[in-house]
Amino acid sequence: MAAQSVEEELQELAAIVREAEALGMDPWPPEKPDRPWARWALGSFMIVLMLSAVSKVLFRFVNI
Repeated sequence: MAAQSVEEELQELAAIVREAEALGMDPWPPEKPDRPWARWALGSFMIVLMLSAVSKVLFRFVNI
């Protein structure tokens, strides 16, 4: 059933939150700490990927 107004939508959301809290779920869990290693891992992977692509292009011009 779709809400007809903003107030009805807010009432439905409040009911969902109450039900979740009654079941023991936390609708707003605390924020997770930053993980700098993920940024470094992604950055190093991208660097390796770019170096690989550039080396493939440059290897076409090399005469062995």
